Amino acid sequence: MMTGKKITTILLILLVFIIFVSIFLIPNLGQWLVAEDDLQVSDMIVVLMGSLPDRILKAVDIYNERYSDKIVLVNGYRVDYDIFRERGVEIPPGGPQLSKMAAIDLGVPEENILILEGSAKSTQDEALIIREYIRNNREINSIILVTSKYHSGRAKKIFRKALSGLDREINIYSSPSKYDPFNVNQWWRNRKDIKLVVLEYLKLANFYFREQFLLD
Repeated sequence: MMTGKKITTILLILLVFIIFVSIFLIPNLGQWLVAEDDLQVSDMIVVLMGSLPDRILKAVDIYNERYSDKIVLVNGYRVDYDIFRERGVEIPPGGPQLSKMAAIDLGVPEENILILEGSAKSTQDEALIIREYIRNNREINSIILVTSKYHSGRAKKIFRKALSGLDREINIYSSPSKYDPFNVNQWWRNRKDIKLVVLEYLKLANFYFREQFLLD
């Protein structure tokens, strides 16, 4: 049977643990998702699919800062798109096409924007499509990876793993978008940010235990 002294000791330990988690662990969970590198002049800027405004705005900034003269996107999967086309139904442009239109309106010449064919459903699919493009274009030795802040760490891990299968080293520089509204340091104050953090850590677990083995 526990005495009052033991109960007090246990409560104090729990209190210290809660304070530790609140001060050190919880704030860092958002920061640990972010990968941001010092940029170097590179062969192309790869803009990952997903949130449209923040990622293409960052890519255009990098282009204007002359770190690269080429912006590359990958076509994403569109549910039942072919069925609508067969029936003569006009479908609005997808994310990559809208990003390209936005970049052109922001001053990037159309010939400097490339959309790769594919039907990507995930960052893993994008990495594999980019890998094949780099494999067939041997002048490419470096890329700048643009995505949202919360997604940047996992995206870099996926691309590093996928591109390690090439016969040469590819330098990858991660540049998360400053236009992404994700609050890195106080993510727990916003319901949307909480959801993003939880899902991203689940996806990281999937990468470590499953996905990375499919990228060889």
